[in-house]
This record gives sequence, structure tokens and C-alpha cells, in this order.
Amino acid sequence: MKYQFKAHLPLLALGMLSGLLVIVGAELFGPKAAEPGVPLADIPFYQLPFGPDEAGRPRPFWPSRLNTENGRMVDPAVIPSAAQCATCHQREFEEWAPSLHAIAGRDTVYERAVEANEDLHKDGIEKARFCEGCHAPGEVLAGRTNRFKSVMPSAAETEGITCVMCHTATHADPEEGNGALTLAVNTGVDQLSNAMILAAPRDHARAYGGAATNALIASGDFCGACHTEGYDASMSKAESRQHVQTTFSEWKESWYGRNDVTCQDCHMAPDPAAYVRQIREGDLAKPERYAHNFVGSNYLMFDTGLGGNLTFLRGGIVPGLSDARNTELIARQGEATRALLRSAAGLSLRRGSLDKDRLSFAVAVQNLGAGHNLPTGVIDQKYMWLEVVVRDGAGRKIFHSGAFDPVRGETDPDAVVWREDFIDTKGKRIPDHLTFITAGISHVRAGVPAKGEDVVSYETDVPPGAEGPFSLEARLWYRVATQEFAYNTLKTDLVIPPFELAAERFVLPATEEVRP
Repeated sequence: MKYQFKAHLPLLALGMLSGLLVIVGAELFGPKAAEPGVPLADIPFYQLPFGPDEAGRPRPFWPSRLNTENGRMVDPAVIPSAAQCATCHQREFEEWAPSLHAIAGRDTVYERAVEANEDLHKDGIEKARFCEGCHAPGEVLAGRTNRFKSVMPSAAETEGITCVMCHTATHADPEEGNGALTLAVNTGVDQLSNAMILAAPRDHARAYGGAATNALIASGDFCGACHTEGYDASMSKAESRQHVQTTFSEWKESWYGRNDVTCQDCHMAPDPAAYVRQIREGDLAKPERYAHNFVGSNYLMFDTGLGGNLTFLRGGIVPGLSDARNTELIARQGEATRALLRSAAGLSLRRGSLDKDRLSFAVAVQNLGAGHNLPTGVIDQKYMWLEVVVRDGAGRKIFHSGAFDPVRGETDPDAVVWREDFIDTKGKRIPDHLTFITAGISHVRAGVPAKGEDVVSYETDVPPGAEGPFSLEARLWYRVATQEFAYNTLKTDLVIPPFELAAERFVLPATEEVRP
């Protein structure tokens, strides 16, 4: 054996050297590998109505601040769908599938709002890149948010914020917002088959779980890239930037931001409400693991009592789920959503007095568990209001503010409301979330800051013959859309039900501050 090895060693060495020279030669003199992604010029009829940036470069995704790492468009065929990822990551898929992220680009409420805005301008579809950059980034990056559909669709594009859109992120600008994320969907996406992923798991992990990406998607900065939203002249009638959504800055400047309690800690905890209670008790330990449910505040999208209306509102079923499993997962996430909402707010009586026949009192609306304002986000549609009922000693109602009409879906116009209003160029309120004609933003009442409170004062006459003790019933309500929006934009007579965030009973008058 030794003799044979020695005899063939020169030939083996020559063969190895030849092979090495071939490899080096191919690298030096062979054709260069094409740069990944799709050149902008290869997308027929792609419209660029917003012009180049300050350096003269085209802005194919504007007015969204979304971008790819190499600046090129994306080939839809290389973006794996979440259903494909579920082959190995079933638990994560089933956490994500019922979430608001999964239906961000397909839910009917969003789609109808976008369509209503697109109809306002000849460049409306191109302006909709502003919306789609956060709600349907795959559509924008592939070039499908365009008046001429010259790019074929793919499964991943229907999935809203799908796996790849987070796990290839390399940069985020939460101060700029408006989708200011840079994604390595061209340069970092592997195209390995399932068999090859099993054979080369480290290559797969490097593509979707690099150290820099993992650090970024665990930070509040990552969330802020979309949860900071401002309107400007490129996609609205605003002459100066209007701060429409400030969730990131609300969190960053709060006790939570200062103590490194991140967005992910609460919204990706396996049991978000339990984690909020843990934080309220002073335990700042991080969750044992991070789930992919992204539990938020949109209780309507998990109201299984709506039956077929819920499927309509959610835009169908995410690919990869059966109808029965989809319903089961939605019901489970609905429970988590409602529990999280109930952990956020509280009510307390701050003052109550009776002066002759005049009763006065003050109710504190408290933000006990949200790491940002309550409510937060774009709150021209979702809003919060306070309902108070005063009864005399015989149980007769002597004062009522904040009533809700369950038949018409209307809130008492004199109720104390926490909401922002979109204002047009004539100074009038826009009730239908028409972003592209918004000139300004005003607040009926600003959201209650994290660990803060907003005290609301009331006064009422005591009718003749009414005697105490007087009782006060206070309820804090939340609603994800106005009835005007349901009628005008959704074209439905479905009454948007409100959700009770907190309820308390008090006795009036009170001679000193009362706390629950």
C-alpha cells in the first residue's frame, strides 16, 4: 500500500495542482456571476413619478423608505413563502399565521383603505408604495405596486410581513420611519432546497440569522422603522411633515425604553398579558422565548363570533393552513389579544364633591401596562373614550356621558375621546382615512403616556328629589374603526363593536382622593 501511494503521489499532486489552476482561472477569467436581484430597467412600464433622490439616483420604492441592500428590485421567485418555512419551523409558522403581520397586506380593511386613496390621484397606485412598504413589502420590492402589472405574483407576496422580510433585515431607521428598512432579500436569501438546508444548515442560518440581523430584529429600532409614520408632500397635502404615528418615540422616551423593556418583550412574549403583569410587579427579566404571534390591539380581527364576516375582514386564509386549524389559531390569539388589552388600562376616582345641587367628580384614565401611549399608532380610526353613568340612591340615572348606540354603531358625540383627526386643506376633518388628501393632524385628546394618566373632570346638576349616596359607573372603551369608515370605505353595514378596556364603580361624593 505504501509503495503504491509513493508511486502515484506525483500524479495525485499534479492532478490537485491542475484542478486548483482551473478553479483559479475560472475565478479570474471566467464570466462574472450576475449581481443578485432584478435591474429596474428589466421591469416593463415601471413608473417613477417621484423623481430621483438628491444624488440623482432613482427611487423605485418611494415614498416608502423601504430598500434592498444592493438597491435592486427583487425576483419574486426567490422569496420563500412562510408555508415553505413551516416545513421545519412549524411552531413559528402557526404562531405567525393568525397574526396581524401575516394578513397585513390582505385584510379587507387595509385593502379598501388603500383602494380609496389610490382613486384620489392619477399616481395613486404609485403613492400606495407608502402604505405597502410596511404592509406588503414583497409587493413593493418586486415592483407590483405599479399601475401596469408586469411582474408575476408569488405566494410570499400575499403574506404581508412574511418570514424573509424580518430575517434579512440589515438596517433600520426608526426616526425616519415610513418603512425605513434595508433588507438583504437579494444578497442574503439562500435558494437551497429542503434537502440542502438539512445538509448545510449553517449556510441557511447565515442567510437568515446573521449576528447583525439577529441583533437588529431584537431591538426597538427595528419595530420603529414602520411604527413611526409621518406624512409629507410626497404622498399627502401636508406642506411640512405631520407626525401621524409616534409609537417608537413614545416607547423610547418612556420608563420602558429607559429600562430596556422592548417592543418584543411584550408583544412577542408567549403570554403577553402575563408578561405585562410581571413588569408591573417590578420583574424586568426577559421572556424565556420569543413567540411569533406579535399580539397587538386589533381585537376585531380575532372575533370568531363574526363568523363569515371575520374571514371576509381577514382577506381569506393564509396559505398552509386548513380552515379548521386557522379558526383554532385565530381563537387562541383572540384570547391573548383581549387579555393584553385588559392589562393595559385602569380607572381611578380622583375627586368627588357635592356642593348644594351640583355634583362634580374627576376620573383618572391610567396607562398601567402599555409601553407607549394608550391608544397608539395611527389613531384617526381606532380610538378610546370614557363612559360615565351617575345614579342616585334609588338607582335612577341622573347623568350619562359616552353612551354607545349598538344599532347605529355611533358614539356619543359629546364623549371624552382620545383620537387624532386627519385635516384637509380647508381645515375640515377627514373621516375616512384618506391619507393622500391629508394636510394636517390634530388631536381631540392625545393618548395617555406610558405609566401616566389623564384626569377627566365632570359636573352635573342633581335633579330635585334625588338623594345619595350617589354611585358612579366608569367604563373605558376602545374601538378599532369608526362607523363612518365601515359605511363609506368598507361598504358594509357591519357595526364595529367596541371593546371594554376597564370598568370601575365608585361612591360619590368622596372627600379625599380615592385609588383602587
